[in-house]
Amino acid sequence: MNHKYVAIYHCNLNYAFLVPENYERVIRASYETIIDAHAKYPAAKYVFEASGYTIEQIAKLTPDVLEKLKAAIASGQCEFMGAPYAHPIMANVPEDDGYWSCEFAQRVYEKRLGRRAESFWNPECTWMQYVPRAFRRAGVKYLTLDFESYMTCNDKEYGWVERNRAHDMNWGGHLPWYDLDPDCPALHRPFRDIVPGLHGFCRSDRLVGKYLGYFRGGKVTLEDLIANLKRWTGTKDGATIFIADDAEYCGTTGYYYVKYAGDYSRSFAVDPTAGPLLDALIRAVLEVGPMATFKEVCEEFEPVNAPFFVEDRFAWHRTYADAWANTPEARRWEPILMELRREYKEQVQPLLERPDAAPEHRRLVEEFWFHLTNSANSDGRWPAPPLTTCPFNREWVEKEIAATKRTLNRLKKIVKNLPPAAAPERAYRSEDDWDYGFHFTEKDPREVERLNHYELQHAIYHFHKMADSKDPAWQEEGRKNLRRVFDELDRRGMKGIRPAAARHD
Repeated sequence: MNHKYVAIYHCNLNYAFLVPENYERVIRASYETIIDAHAKYPAAKYVFEASGYTIEQIAKLTPDVLEKLKAAIASGQCEFMGAPYAHPIMANVPEDDGYWSCEFAQRVYEKRLGRRAESFWNPECTWMQYVPRAFRRAGVKYLTLDFESYMTCNDKEYGWVERNRAHDMNWGGHLPWYDLDPDCPALHRPFRDIVPGLHGFCRSDRLVGKYLGYFRGGKVTLEDLIANLKRWTGTKDGATIFIADDAEYCGTTGYYYVKYAGDYSRSFAVDPTAGPLLDALIRAVLEVGPMATFKEVCEEFEPVNAPFFVEDRFAWHRTYADAWANTPEARRWEPILMELRREYKEQVQPLLERPDAAPEHRRLVEEFWFHLTNSANSDGRWPAPPLTTCPFNREWVEKEIAATKRTLNRLKKIVKNLPPAAAPERAYRSEDDWDYGFHFTEKDPREVERLNHYELQHAIYHFHKMADSKDPAWQEEGRKNLRRVFDELDRRGMKGIRPAAARHD
């Protein structure tokens, strides 16, 4: 059996209750420990993931650690994985904001690491249909996905057990677990063309949850972790992600005591046992099987024979993006950001982002996007009540909001002296009476087997619009493809009564 194991260490210095005076401590105790531990075992490939903000701080405070990271990447042992610059919740910001946050991170990687990242971490694995497009726009080729979200949205029996019906619940770890076959393909094989050109692989709480218990709390022994790894390996070729969580827990107490004990005084204290624990874990995993990078397993193994689909608002830990959107800070700040976006998009964007805009204003346009996207940093809005957020994290976000306002005011003064933008061309034309007019996929909608459930449902209306056309040729094309869409729904077990236009003659 050809089975490989993937460790992704999620490094985020823009973390709740991680104050700047502790940045170097965390870099040394956690990030450097991870790099040094793997360096002793050249066969132990791994993924070092860090936001743009994190890499900037490593470069500033510990350039020697950055050099170690670059050497590990150059050797091929370490794959660097990127993340949006200031760790926003991608489902809680518009597509443009998500793209710019990824783009700013990519520029940091170019400067500090000499290359843009191909793989990216999706914070908290939150989902909207536009989220993968935002990543791909920034040049991302491989994306972390959430197994529990995918299965809940695609397997009726699984979803009946594991679906979290409480959108106000911040964590679903104590909910029932479906009796899953360890050979489930979505757990061990990649998904191709989530959107065209972007592939991904699922991490699962069934495995990743053991990481925290091993390094923190002492509830999981090495034997427990390896037994769980073997159980979920299954019996077929593929890969298994066994670490995809906060790197800070490996080397410091991280956020653990805030989250589980309400003890704010013990945040990110150094844990000297982390090095030996990680050393033992690496050796034990290598005895089970080879370790690989995220990109390697996305490319090497046969993909799941189904399109990737997750419903809007889903997140990891069997919860929803609402968990991060409903905190007091999020409710207070988001109306401010929405108004700033509205003013920019109505007054500035049509003039200063059009193709023939004066290039001297580009720097200020990007400055606006930089501060706006930083204002959506997730950890300035976390944790949720009854816990309280860290003053530093709140103040960091408030400074970014203030900088966004200042930049927008400068931009508004510039456009005040420019001629108004031309009115947009009318979208609908009478000769396009068959056109649905809603952009729902970049795939060919006639390739129904490649469409996910969201795309299939829009395809019904797309082809209905054709069937209602005044052009007989479009009418026939629409009817033919409606039949194909409903045949595909039947194949997926979504059988029902068909509308007249989709019935077979």
